Amino acid sequence: MTVEAMLKLIIKQVFNISFTLWLRTHIICRACSEINDLMKNPFKNTAFLFGVTNAKNLPNDCGIEVLLSGRSNAGKSSALNSLAENKKLARISKTPGRTTEINFFEVEEGYKLLDLPGYGFAKSGRSRIKDWGSLLGEYFANRKALKGVLIFMDIRHPLKPIDLEMIKLCESFDTDYVAVLTKSDKVSKNISAKTIQQVSEAINAKEILAISSLNKTGFEKLRKVLIGFKYE
Repeated sequence: MTVEAMLKLIIKQVFNISFTLWLRTHIICRACSEINDLMKNPFKNTAFLFGVTNAKNLPNDCGIEVLLSGRSNAGKSSALNSLAENKKLARISKTPGRTTEINFFEVEEGYKLLDLPGYGFAKSGRSRIKDWGSLLGEYFANRKALKGVLIFMDIRHPLKPIDLEMIKLCESFDTDYVAVLTKSDKVSKNISAKTIQQVSEAINAKEILAISSLNKTGFEKLRKVLIGFKYE
């Protein structure tokens, strides 16, 4: 008896249904489970596509693109992994400022997240924005797919001069930006609320929210903000 014939016989005896019906039921149940996961977290299937270092390698200008920016130690990679509930999605480097590519991640067909190189801790001591500024400037000036920017900042040290550079860039091109205050587990709820208020008074962000990759808090709201860019 072949393995296939044995499997069919076992299924018939155990479940009292045909192999074909069992297989269909199994596939449907699995599909329903995956759909349910996506309904809970639409970013669950986010996957890395490629990285680019110059404007000529940018993909076609279509669909929706949201930039992820922040200082090299702001917890941006950890936040992206928590957003997608995938610890291996974005590499968390032990050397701040090491990545120099703009990495493209696909959330779904036509919707991409662009992870910018972390800035502020390059060995040269210069702003990372100056290192890839020509690419970024051209991107902001010409990219129709750009819908918004997330600016990740450590809640204990928000609005550093380098963060304000990115905010100024967004405002100069009338691009919506969201201030995402990371590592909220490092401060009390009172301090967190006060910091959000202070940041709100200092800049004209579309939204300001606090998250913690350690405690997995704030990501439901962050997902809603990102989904909102699809309908603007």
